[in-house]
Amino acid sequence: MKSRLIHIATTSALALVLLSGCETYNSIASYIGSSSAAMCPDAGILAGTSILPALNPGAGDDPSGLVYTATMTNVTTRCDFDKRERSVDARLRIFVRATRPPGGTEVDYRVPYFVAVTTGGDIIDKKIYWLTFRFPESATAKDADVTVNSTEFPLGKTKQPYDYHLLVGFQLTKAQLDYNKKMGRYEP
Repeated sequence: MKSRLIHIATTSALALVLLSGCETYNSIASYIGSSSAAMCPDAGILAGTSILPALNPGAGDDPSGLVYTATMTNVTTRCDFDKRERSVDARLRIFVRATRPPGGTEVDYRVPYFVAVTTGGDIIDKKIYWLTFRFPESATAKDADVTVNSTEFPLGKTKQPYDYHLLVGFQLTKAQLDYNKKMGRYEP
């Protein structure tokens, strides 16, 4: 049984090489063999900024004035580590779920979010991006995701890529932060 499994695995690997072409195979083999996956910085959602409450300006912090809510639900990462240059280039995929009260018209919303690079509790870089999502007419929920194709940063002299962390969250106003604290909204 064991030799049969080895034969199947070998045959499958050979078929993959023959069918995929040299460039694809070399890229996959290089990534797996380099242990880049283990070297990547981890990525997470900053809990206090994981929910963006969009309040009607005249409603203050009354929950009945909530126009929509966007929630970051997940983030994944992949990176390239350049040993010679001692730098990392990470790609992030951020997943968001937006909800609103029933009966709305078709509308687009544009929300700010950030990607921060941290190490040892210090923020070494932070960039602001924008996510646009559309609610179809009468829809109450919308799932979206966005890819940040490049978050590049140099490594400190004694640091490795796994010594860094990538944090994402919505760029909230003070009123939105206060609303989240008041409502006890610290998801992710």
